[in-house]
Amino acid sequence: MLKVKNILRTLAVCVIIAFVCLFGYLMLQNMCAELFVHWGLEARAENVNMFANGFWLMFISGAILAPVIEELIFRLLACKLLQLTKMPIWCVIIISAIAFAVYHHSWSQTIYQLLMGIWLAWIFLKTHHIGWTMMIHFINNAFIITYTYFAGNGSGVFDLSAGNIVLSLLLAAVTTITVFFLIKKGIPNYEK
Repeated sequence: MLKVKNILRTLAVCVIIAFVCLFGYLMLQNMCAELFVHWGLEARAENVNMFANGFWLMFISGAILAPVIEELIFRLLACKLLQLTKMPIWCVIIISAIAFAVYHHSWSQTIYQLLMGIWLAWIFLKTHHIGWTMMIHFINNAFIITYTYFAGNGSGVFDLSAGNIVLSLLLAAVTTITVFFLIKKGIPNYEK
């Protein structure tokens, strides 16, 4: 019974982490995207239709296959290989998160991907269960794909006012503290 309670608690915490990160870091990502477009480092992709082959193909590839493949590569493979080097856990987490962020090829998403990579690596190394990180990754991608399909990508709607920049940074700080607390208190530690 205790094992079932731990599994249900971990499941609930993973779902909450996914949504907290989505809403807490998305505004920060939007701010970065607008800054990179403003500085000329990235072009606004207004005419790109990621749903050219249909919603379900995008959903299967982006929300199901991508989380499975990326978690196997960046959490299971990378973290395990980096642990073999006997480097400290914090180095394993940071290096795998940097690789995860670089893999996504988007300067404007770097902070978001880096923070998600840190949380996912920490959860994986804490629980030794790739399923939890796959679930968080799935929820994240599924929500973004579904939202983008029905509501559009929202490019150009973010104002680069000082108030929005401060709000983005504060929301990211609160999100970081919340996710840290959720992982520390809500996910059982299976490390030896």
